[in-house]
Amino acid sequence: MDPTHRHVPSYTPHRMRGGAQARRMKRHASMSQSPTATRREPVKKGSPVFEAVLANGLKVLIQETRGAPVVSFMVWYKVGSRNESTGMTGISHLLEHMMFKGTPKYGKGEIARLLQRNGASFNAGTSLDYTNYFEVLASDRLELAMEIEADRMTNALIPEEEHRLEMTVVHSELERNEDDPHRALYTELFAQAFQAHPYHWPTIGWRSDVEAIRTEQIRDYYRSHYLPNNATVVIVGDASRDEALALVEKHFGLIERGPEPPPVVTVEPPQIGERRFKIRKPGDTRYLMVAYKAPALTDPDTYALDVLGMILGHGKASRLYQALVEGGLATDAEAANETARDPLFFIAEATAAPGVPLDRLERALLEEADRMKAEPPSQGELSRVKKQIQASFTYSRDSVRSLAQQLGYYETVGSYRYLDTYLDLIAKVTPEDIQRVARGYLLDDSRTVGHYDPLPLDGVPSAGYARGAGGPRGGPGRIRRPAENRYRERDAGSAAATKGPSRAIEPVRFELPNGLVVVHRVNPANPTVAIQGLVKAGAIYDPAGKGGLASFVAAMLDRGTTDRTALDQAKALESIGASLRFNGGPETVTFSGNALAEDIGTVLAVLADALRNPAFPPDQIEKARDEQIVRVKVAEEDTAFVASKVANEILFPPGHPFHLSSIGTKASLGAIARDDLTSSHAAHYGPNTVVLVLVGDIDSRATIEQVTQSFGDWRKLEGPAPFAVPRIEPPDRAERRIVRMEGKSQVDVVYGLPGLSRTDPDYYAALIMNYLLGGGSLSSRLMDNLRDKQGLVYGVYSNLNAGIGAGPIQIRAGTNPANADRTAKAIWTEVKRMHDGGPTPMELAEAKSYMTGVFPVRLETNSGVASQLLGAELYGLGMDYIDRYVALINSVSLEEVSAAARRYLAPRGYALAIAGSYDADPSAPGVA
Repeated sequence: MDPTHRHVPSYTPHRMRGGAQARRMKRHASMSQSPTATRREPVKKGSPVFEAVLANGLKVLIQETRGAPVVSFMVWYKVGSRNESTGMTGISHLLEHMMFKGTPKYGKGEIARLLQRNGASFNAGTSLDYTNYFEVLASDRLELAMEIEADRMTNALIPEEEHRLEMTVVHSELERNEDDPHRALYTELFAQAFQAHPYHWPTIGWRSDVEAIRTEQIRDYYRSHYLPNNATVVIVGDASRDEALALVEKHFGLIERGPEPPPVVTVEPPQIGERRFKIRKPGDTRYLMVAYKAPALTDPDTYALDVLGMILGHGKASRLYQALVEGGLATDAEAANETARDPLFFIAEATAAPGVPLDRLERALLEEADRMKAEPPSQGELSRVKKQIQASFTYSRDSVRSLAQQLGYYETVGSYRYLDTYLDLIAKVTPEDIQRVARGYLLDDSRTVGHYDPLPLDGVPSAGYARGAGGPRGGPGRIRRPAENRYRERDAGSAAATKGPSRAIEPVRFELPNGLVVVHRVNPANPTVAIQGLVKAGAIYDPAGKGGLASFVAAMLDRGTTDRTALDQAKALESIGASLRFNGGPETVTFSGNALAEDIGTVLAVLADALRNPAFPPDQIEKARDEQIVRVKVAEEDTAFVASKVANEILFPPGHPFHLSSIGTKASLGAIARDDLTSSHAAHYGPNTVVLVLVGDIDSRATIEQVTQSFGDWRKLEGPAPFAVPRIEPPDRAERRIVRMEGKSQVDVVYGLPGLSRTDPDYYAALIMNYLLGGGSLSSRLMDNLRDKQGLVYGVYSNLNAGIGAGPIQIRAGTNPANADRTAKAIWTEVKRMHDGGPTPMELAEAKSYMTGVFPVRLETNSGVASQLLGAELYGLGMDYIDRYVALINSVSLEEVSAAARRYLAPRGYALAIAGSYDADPSAPGVA
């Protein structure tokens, strides 16, 4: 289930936020009967969306797209935290969890297993105004998603025992939210800004309310709100409109209309004075949030407020970024008009730079807000922002899920037709409109100000050390027999429940004389281009005592070149709605971005300038240093990061590239001088260390010419450093370390083992092994045991970090401190069970079905294709890798997976790190 709870449509600049069952569903002998009273709405001229309303009140929105053989299916219910009341807060979110507990037709866990067997990406989310469920899967599996969602619309079991077990999971989610400073500040902002309206409480609910909710209350809430006349079905993708509607009628049409849900009548009174609050918990990073009351989504002023938010706080050319980040007061700053069904707020926020008091940062932020009231924006600012909005709208059309998300969100909080006129009305916004809404809404008396001002840490976190040769004992977990359903025989043994690859045009690879490799693939479905690439210049080259150098260099690439200032770089991209991002990683520095097809030449020129000619201005170095240090501070307050880092420190000896985090430490970042940055760039950045991938609406010949023009005269790097990482041997005994972190509600447990490289012959066998162990989301062995059976965790995941070097296999779980030992023991039990017995034939068949079936879903966007092509080039997999992937997975045998488990999941030699508010005897052996 999606833990974020507030979804954001990808292109808009505002942020969003028993017997009764039998009576509701009239089952007939033949489910092929369909009601005849479906009302088809006239399609608005120029609109690609088809609308229909079934006789039971269910609204259906269908948009056909033919870019890939996949479809997104969503059900949106008009129920969220807005519909709750005191004493019942969090019940919408809790019900969302319980909707995965089965129906009479689908046993517990069967929905997840069935969807995964069919290669579906699926999840659910709860927000202020809605709860939604979605599947993205091959279009020939659309009916499966409909059958599941129709069944749980009316037949969810919601057993009391499952409610009891799920409460431990929800507690884990609550604790995780409490430990996140930014989330805690945002939650309190709502609580202070809204005192009467239900937006006052968090979507996850107040802890005491959530703990007091009874199972029968959840069932009553379900029966009151999960109704066809309170829902919208959205279908976007490779599906015939008429066939899709017929399937909706078949599966949803016989569900009875229910009584209208209780209305929400509370209106938030006008705020008549500024409200302020401060949160103080142990930590090292300060955050500021300022919220002004603003109108609902459907208000005519929304368009001008959206533009105001973009001008004030979107991108590096925005006013807040220039005043606060470039002014040395903050490491990031942004603003947005947050919209919902009822009035919400306009928010501005920033993270304080090291040593900057929040009061000073707040004064500077408010000065910029006041300047918006005093000075209308320039035409240049307005044009740049409008182009960004228009481009983002176009980018969103690359993904069926993004399109479906937009339609469902806007229909649920207003009307999907909002999208038909949005860009036209944005285009009409004038500088005077911006100044008018700034004066009308950025008011002192409607303002709520929140400070996250952490208490000082009492020294560095303490670490206890324990070494043991053994581990805990425990038997294999119970294996449930899934309920029968009519898809089982067809799907369980299918090699690939898909129509095949999602792009028919083959990729083209060419190499410039200077060694720069370019891979491009044409996809004319949308006039956009996805850009991805890498430089072989990662943290593996960081010298001793200068950890984080590669990331620091990457952070300087968009901070000015010999020909452009940092602001010039930002404006060059933002004025055409394009983007470029650089990130330093363990092995490579990566870059990614988007551009409209018509602007790809401009973006390539900006990219080439950034890679070739960074100027490393001294003032920008210090700002980047502050940002990198804050990044480290934020990470070191995160129990998951700390546990993962410590596990790597145990596994990899000092001096190994993976022993330390690639982001460095406060001390190592402080030791980096300008000469270090320039020397690292000179040593590792050259055309023969760069791979560039372009996917989208491009002309092959023109692309070669544009790349040659921007990169062709870049001088080849002589004698680049070897691109390799030494392999380590598995430890012969277990080692545990505990890092105590004060003020945390949750601990993270990380179990680490040495892994393998991407080019190892048994990579695909290990990939399947990892999927079954903990990479398979809700249906993995770890999730089944730790979440479903024992209720210890919200989530538990295993990761196979296979790159040029053999990275670690890590298993991570967040849990209550009281459950840390049980969690560690349960992880060890599942690792040993996989090591000793390997997978079953059924597990292998289901893993193959998912891994081959989901592959086209991952290729439905230009960026998804670009990512696969980039990996294929980096690891020498060949340009036909996408076409060969299914065969590679299907060729793996049961014995090969079992052998990989025996090789990589050694239950006697491993690292165990526990970080958080956890008290244990450091001398205790193993994990017990």
